[in-house]
Amino acid sequence: MKGLENAIRNLNSLDRQMVPRASIWAVNRVAQKAVSVATRKVARETVAGDNQVRGLPLKLVRQRVRLFKAGTDGKRSARIRINRGNLPAIKLGAAQVRMSKRRGKLLYRGSVLKIGPYLFRDAFIQQLANGRWHVMRRVNGKNRYPIDVVKIPLSGPLTQAFESATQSLIDKEIPKQLGYALKQQLRLYLSQ
Repeated sequence: MKGLENAIRNLNSLDRQMVPRASIWAVNRVAQKAVSVATRKVARETVAGDNQVRGLPLKLVRQRVRLFKAGTDGKRSARIRINRGNLPAIKLGAAQVRMSKRRGKLLYRGSVLKIGPYLFRDAFIQQLANGRWHVMRRVNGKNRYPIDVVKIPLSGPLTQAFESATQSLIDKEIPKQLGYALKQQLRLYLSQ
């Protein structure tokens, strides 16, 4: 680390904006990598549907994350905003209601709602009062409104994935990316 501090001191003597630009560049790269790693992990490991299919479309998980990058305007930190709410099942794709003729634990009597590879027993599609269409299911134990929207819980997996990804990447990637950024800034300065 002594060499890095020496390099930073030398760079400060060259151009006042060089080190801040390099640090902003490194922070943004690490934040983008954290978003990528965490969303891929959540999309790969989430289990959905009554048939316990592993994995969600990556696009659906990515839509729930927004990255606010660091800039030279004084904001030197990147912010990641995550929508940790439950994912409605209707977002998984086009739904089909099928009557089950087969035997088996999951497909016995009645109808099965199929959305892509995901199956939902005793579920149906309904338009709500706000105009949106949702996959609904009868729920035991709810007295007044015994139906509820079918959702895939993402709060826990998203929180856990982002906390682990950010900590590990900050420890491993920041020094490496900062070194790359300082070299690039020096190269740009010398080429002028």
